Amino acid sequence: MNVYLPTYDGLRARLGSRPLEQLVASSGAHRLGEGSLGLRCAGRDYQITYPEGLVANADGTPAEVSVAILLLLYLLEATGRATEGRWISFEQLPGGAGYLASFRGRVMQPVLHAFGAHPERLVEAARMLDGEPLRLGDVAVRIPALPGVPIVYVLWRGDEEFPPGLSVVFDASVEGYLDAEVLTALCELVSRRLVAAAGGAVERPGRRNGVRG
Repeated sequence: MNVYLPTYDGLRARLGSRPLEQLVASSGAHRLGEGSLGLRCAGRDYQITYPEGLVANADGTPAEVSVAILLLLYLLEATGRATEGRWISFEQLPGGAGYLASFRGRVMQPVLHAFGAHPERLVEAARMLDGEPLRLGDVAVRIPALPGVPIVYVLWRGDEEFPPGLSVVFDASVEGYLDAEVLTALCELVSRRLVAAAGGAVERPGRRNGVRG
């Protein structure tokens, strides 16, 4: 039995208790039909049945349970808060300091390892996830991880004195969508897909609110 299934089932029950139009308006999801929603996450499309809350990949196969949990949490917690155009770091988020070590290890280190020596490759990998370049650092990309959650990766080239550096920042509105723990899981998913797009992915089992795929 998948250890995440009880969590998945509980979230499905909660989703069915929310009005469909409210879910659409607050999350940026779109209607696929009378009884389903569409969400794009880190470059891939998903469909969620309503009110059942079953999450499937674009081809109709069941989504990885940990990814399904992430999408349902987003739908349930989204407030529809508008982007503010003000970037903040992970540790500036409520509770972010407590997850900072995990965030660095799960989110930042894989990207730094994959792209630190070749920052320009990050732009091409990001395009596979609907990303676009930004004028920050030496190389930066903005990735719409979920409709209300843009994530920015900023890389600095290393030199003879300093190794390559990486920052990950968010629009301040992210507080209206995901807490620090779930945001870590989302960013881990994005980082893994960035590395995969560059041809260097190695899948590892998910953890609590962890992700694969």
